[in-house]
Amino acid sequence: MNWNNSTLSLREKFSLLLFLPVALFFQGCGVGQNPVEKIQNELQGEKEYAIILNDMREEGNFVSTYLHQYRVDIGEQKSMRPFVEVDESYFKKNAPYLGMALAAKTADGAITNTPFPNGYQYVGNSQYGRWRDNDSGGSMWEFYGKYMLMSQMMNWAGYGLSRNHYNDYSSFRGSGRPYYGPRREYGTGGTVTKKQKPDFFKRKMAKKAGSQSRFQNKVNQRMGRSKNTFRSRGFSFGK
Repeated sequence: MNWNNSTLSLREKFSLLLFLPVALFFQGCGVGQNPVEKIQNELQGEKEYAIILNDMREEGNFVSTYLHQYRVDIGEQKSMRPFVEVDESYFKKNAPYLGMALAAKTADGAITNTPFPNGYQYVGNSQYGRWRDNDSGGSMWEFYGKYMLMSQMMNWAGYGLSRNHYNDYSSFRGSGRPYYGPRREYGTGGTVTKKQKPDFFKRKMAKKAGSQSRFQNKVNQRMGRSKNTFRSRGFSFGK
């Protein structure tokens, strides 16, 4: 950049000097990047994986900071990543998917970026389990003994998975639509998620209560100032 260019005014040069350090700061923080894609790049050599939105936070009263925490599952290995800052649009886009897998790679190499309840990516893989006929004439997915704990880690919370429900999931995935379970049990609004992640909802209620309290305080302060102004003008009513 030619700083001596006469077409740049002194004010424009000063603005650029202020802007560049700020831009470099946010570039260094990684805000604006897609954190899930970044993790996927790290996991390119893995045969299979799932990236789960384990937690999310919105912090700050005047200027909000948006944070995500991911859990990465590679087979039976689970690793929790530290919170990372994300931009507001990405945070709001993924707000419905708490506890769900945002991206996954199955053993056959297929990659999906459509959110779904974690664990569905293992269904149908004979390495992990099998379909078992039930008394109603249908079939349920059953993990082999050594993988039984996987269903608990995946927040299935004791719910079985029928072949019909899995077919519904496959249909949603094929059309690029998020799948929240047969009764919408999963995701931020799901009954399973509310049982599995009580701390998230406690924080959410506390933040809402705090916002309402601050708003009421502002209203009270403004009403107080209005009353004082009204009195200072010397208005009075006769008896």
